[in-house]
Amino acid sequence: MKILEINKFNYRKGGTESHFLELVQLLKSHGHEVAVFSMENKKNDFSPWKKYFVSYVGYNKGDTLIQKINGLCRMFYSIEARQKIKKLLNDFQPDIVHIHNIYHQISPSILTEIKKRGIPIVMTVHDYKIISPNYLMTWPDGTLQKPSELTFWNFVLGKGFKNSYRDSLLVFLETQWHRWLKIYEKNIDLYISPSNFAKEKLVAGGIPENKITVLPHFFPENKYSEKMAIDIPERYVFYFGRLAKNKGVEEVIEIFKNRKNCRLYMAGEKEADLEIPKMENIKYLGWLRERELDRYIKNSLFVVSTSRLPEVFGLVALESIKNGKPFVAYNSGAYSEIITHNRNGFLGQTKAELQSFIDTLEEDEGLRILFSRNALKDADNFKADNYYKKLTKIFEKLKGLDFSNKG
Repeated sequence: MKILEINKFNYRKGGTESHFLELVQLLKSHGHEVAVFSMENKKNDFSPWKKYFVSYVGYNKGDTLIQKINGLCRMFYSIEARQKIKKLLNDFQPDIVHIHNIYHQISPSILTEIKKRGIPIVMTVHDYKIISPNYLMTWPDGTLQKPSELTFWNFVLGKGFKNSYRDSLLVFLETQWHRWLKIYEKNIDLYISPSNFAKEKLVAGGIPENKITVLPHFFPENKYSEKMAIDIPERYVFYFGRLAKNKGVEEVIEIFKNRKNCRLYMAGEKEADLEIPKMENIKYLGWLRERELDRYIKNSLFVVSTSRLPEVFGLVALESIKNGKPFVAYNSGAYSEIITHNRNGFLGQTKAELQSFIDTLEEDEGLRILFSRNALKDADNFKADNYYKKLTKIFEKLKGLDFSNKG
């Protein structure tokens, strides 16, 4: 099968990109011909398809004024993206197109170009952007959004995105523009939700239930033995992923800053305005490649997350258990579909509970070993082969239908 995989970043920026890159390799390993469409970036993994990538645009400190202006325009529509996807479609002629995150850096302008050729489009949902302008389904104070609350007055005047009137107005207008065009509604044939939790939110946000299927993410073949997973050469707890204030980074620093018996190691791409204090027992490793990341997970006592966001899936939890590591976090989002409380980790409701769970796992080696063994067993539910069989079954079913845009 000829499959076109699309995501706006082609390097391990976070959980979405990890899944995207691993999926490309999984499909190739089964003999499929896979093309990639993304955005140019100096951090990108090598790709033979890079000549088709859209030019870099930026929205952050350090990006040039031109990059920011181009990025602003691309939020709404991109002639460049449509032209480049047209060229790739002509040259590659895929049987199916699998979309991941395309908003802002690529834009949904590519969808109509794909659809007019009758190619089925599947979208794996990695966040709530298609139903919530700020991706997260939360207000600045952390409370969950309801679809009925997402009005101009509530969202823009409430500074629902980045605590900024300007940014909130931009993403609100972007969302309304795409809804007016019905660009997702008309062109996406099937949505893949990684969890039942996310599916419920998507349905509440107006996505037809019959256009959503649940398929949890996977991990590549586990390269680690049980012995390796419990052989700890040094004492540290690991925190990794996208390092942002809304992910609870400041809270995990607060929890660990005065701990005497255990260090906190942190890894991931950091928000431009986030400062990680230099402390003896807190070490920031920066952004790590897959092999390095797995090594730090494997050698940790356990993994912790202080995010209270309604996670669509929670790849950090899956990365933890596939490496045989207990996972400690708030019981938010879809974590409970991966982590079983008091079996392969702890899920708490309050900061005090989280601190208590961290204390327990730091001190009780026997419990850590038990949780580690359970984690390795439970990770079998997310094997790549199972995911591959279900995904290709979805692709084959869609290939047999007529998706030409006759309107």
